[in-house]
Amino acid sequence: MRTEIILGLLVWVFVFYSIYRGYRRERKIDQYAIAVWTIFVSLALVYTFRIAAVQPFIDSYFDDEPVTFLASLLAVVTATAAYSIALKWLVMRSPEVRQMQRRHLWLIRAAPGIVLALLFLMAAHLAGWFSAFQLCYQAKWIEEGYGLLQSALVFVPINRQMVRQERVFPMRVKHWTTLVLTSTFAVSAAFSVLFIPPILITGHENPGPYLVPRGPIAALCLVIILMPHHWLTLLLLPRRLRCYTRLSAIEGRLSEHVTLRRERMAWWRFFSPAYVEMAIYVRLINILDHYRRADRSDPWANQLYAQIRAPLPRQADYDELVEVLCRISL
Repeated sequence: MRTEIILGLLVWVFVFYSIYRGYRRERKIDQYAIAVWTIFVSLALVYTFRIAAVQPFIDSYFDDEPVTFLASLLAVVTATAAYSIALKWLVMRSPEVRQMQRRHLWLIRAAPGIVLALLFLMAAHLAGWFSAFQLCYQAKWIEEGYGLLQSALVFVPINRQMVRQERVFPMRVKHWTTLVLTSTFAVSAAFSVLFIPPILITGHENPGPYLVPRGPIAALCLVIILMPHHWLTLLLLPRRLRCYTRLSAIEGRLSEHVTLRRERMAWWRFFSPAYVEMAIYVRLINILDHYRRADRSDPWANQLYAQIRAPLPRQADYDELVEVLCRISL
């Protein structure tokens, strides 16, 4: 229980920090920002409502009716619809996913109907039509069915395409995390849709709807998604330092055969990803600018020239050039 509470507090800290950071950077609130904030706040509410200590505490103020459970389902539907709305611009602009536009819009428009259905079930329970046990599982089956359709038809396909297209490392990590989150939601919803009907028919619970630990996975994914980009770039720091070391060695060997100016780098700043990237860039440019001046009549200089020249592709972007030169064996 203590772990759930600590993780819940961590989620809320990241949510409020991300909202503050986003507003401070943009200094405006548009529809997209509202949709994104709605997603994160709703997911944080879902996790909070499902903490074991929170549910009985809130329900005790409502004659122990499952108000907290219903509120968590409404928050899930809200987050699902808001995320679907936020993805709509990508469906409109990307040819790869444009064919999903019709079912995407249909699922967005169905969200108010899902909310009304959940509220109707609560009202019917209060009127004595069925028990709290039946209310919880009927409402969960409706919410999970809606989530399954959104995840399988919209969220997972779009995020899979975004992972394929993304090249910037922090954004790629976040797209992968979102894909894990939406895939987990899809699998969990499928289990719920499959195993809840037997519960309603027999009146006996089974572990089927809860086989996937969606809460901890969602909380961890939410924390990663809300992390600032420069935090995630630290994951690449060891690899980029290795690239810098390799390029520095090549530059040093080249300086033995041609006259060039080597920039001295401040080692105490190597914990800054931006500084390391600039150091790599300086080394790369120095090598590409001067390796052609090597004396081809000198066997050692000619060998170094061939090692640098041979693997260079005719058309390559910056990252490809760095990777190719780092593979040179001196």
